[in-house]
Amino acid sequence: MKQPNSSALPRAPHFAVTTLLLAGFFLTPTLSAQEGGNPPQSVPNRPDGATSRQALRGASASTYGLGHNPLRNANRAGIIGELGGSSRTEGAVAKALLWFTRTQKEDGRWSEKQSDVAHTGLAILCYFSYGIKPDGQSENAKALAKGLAWLIKQVPEDGNMRDGGRMYGQAIGTLALGEAAGITRREDYYKPLERAVKFLCKAQNPKSGGWRYQPHPSLQHAGDLSVTGWVIMALRSAEMAGVLVPQDNLKSARAFLDIVGTGAHKGLYGYKQATPKLSMTSVGMYCQQLFGAKPGEVRQIDSAKHLARHLPAEAQRDYYYWYYGCLSMFLHGADGGVGNEHWKKWNAKMVPLFLKKQQADGAWKHELWKDGRSTTVTTAWATLSLTVYYRYLSITHGYTRLNLGPQGGSLIPSPTGQ
Repeated sequence: MKQPNSSALPRAPHFAVTTLLLAGFFLTPTLSAQEGGNPPQSVPNRPDGATSRQALRGASASTYGLGHNPLRNANRAGIIGELGGSSRTEGAVAKALLWFTRTQKEDGRWSEKQSDVAHTGLAILCYFSYGIKPDGQSENAKALAKGLAWLIKQVPEDGNMRDGGRMYGQAIGTLALGEAAGITRREDYYKPLERAVKFLCKAQNPKSGGWRYQPHPSLQHAGDLSVTGWVIMALRSAEMAGVLVPQDNLKSARAFLDIVGTGAHKGLYGYKQATPKLSMTSVGMYCQQLFGAKPGEVRQIDSAKHLARHLPAEAQRDYYYWYYGCLSMFLHGADGGVGNEHWKKWNAKMVPLFLKKQQADGAWKHELWKDGRSTTVTTAWATLSLTVYYRYLSITHGYTRLNLGPQGGSLIPSPTGQ
C-alpha cells in the first residue's frame, strides 16, 4: 500500500465544498439568525462555493451536500414535516445543543471518561449538523468556536491525536476537522486536518485494510468495523473538503468490508469477523454508501431488509445502532425510491423513541452504560439522527469522485501521481 510521503497531503485543486458529509447547511436554521455566522473566509487556490457546486454538478457528483439541493434556501420550519421531522424533533435538537453549550468545559472541550477528543468531536458535529457556524454570535456558535480552537491544539506535527490511546478519538476528531475545513475553508482547520489524515493512513493495516484501537503495526490486528467505520467517515469528509486521500487507502478500506461481510451478497456485517451483528450491518451499509453504493444494489437491499426486520425498539437500548441505522436507511430510501418504505418505517419508530427518551435537560443517557461516561456520546448520536432530514441529499447517483472499480482510475490520485 502506498502511504503519504510528505509532511502534508496535497489538496484537490478543483473540489472545494461548502457543505459536507455530516454537516450540510441546507436549510435556514430556526435558532438565532446569528447562528449561521458570516460567509466563510476565502482560502487561496481553493475555488469559491458557487464554482465548486457548478463543477460538481457538471461531473455528476451527487451525494451528501455536494450536489444541488432545491431546499437549500427554504425555511426549514415550514417543510420539516415533509422531510420526516416535526416541530418536536426540532425542539429536541435545540434543547440538546443548549445542553452541549452548558456542559462545555472552560477550555473548550467536552469531557467525561476516555477520549476528550472524541467527545469534543461529536459535539462539534452536532452544532454543524444544525447549520451553526463558528463565526456566529450566538452562545451556541461561540461554544462551537471554542471547541474547534481546543481541538486543533490537540493535533501535533505527527497528527496523532489519540488521547486515551484508542483510534476512536483520532477518527472522530479528524471527522470534525474535515467538516470544519470544508464548511469554513479556513486554513487553520486544514493544516491539522492534513496531519490527522496522514496519521490515519499510516495506521491502517496494509493487508486487511482495517483499523483497530491501536495503529498498525504496534498492534497486530486485521481491524474491526466499528473503528474502521469512523475512519472511513473521516477520510471521506477530508476528501470532500479538498484533501487528497491516497486511493490505495480507500480501496483497501472498502476491501475490508468484504472481510467482515456475510450473507448471500455480503450485505450483513460483523465486528471483526463475518458473524453478522445488527449494529455492524448498519455501519457496513453506511460505509458502502460512502463508497458510492446505490440503493438498488442487491448488497444494499439485503442490508436494508435486515435492518427493516429490526426496527428501533425500546428493548434494544442501542443508540449506536439507531444512529448508524438512521444514516444508512435515510440514504437508502429518503428520495422515494426503492428503499422508501424501509426508511419511513424506520423513521416512524425512531422519532417517538428519541423524543420519549430525551431528558428534561436536553440530554440522552445510555441505558447500557450507567456510569455516566457516555451521556455526551449518546446525546450526539441522537442529535445527529434527528438532524438527518436536512443534512443529507439522497444517494441515488452515488459518490462518483472516486472510481473503485477494477478498470477505473481516480480523480483522487495517489501520492506518487499513479
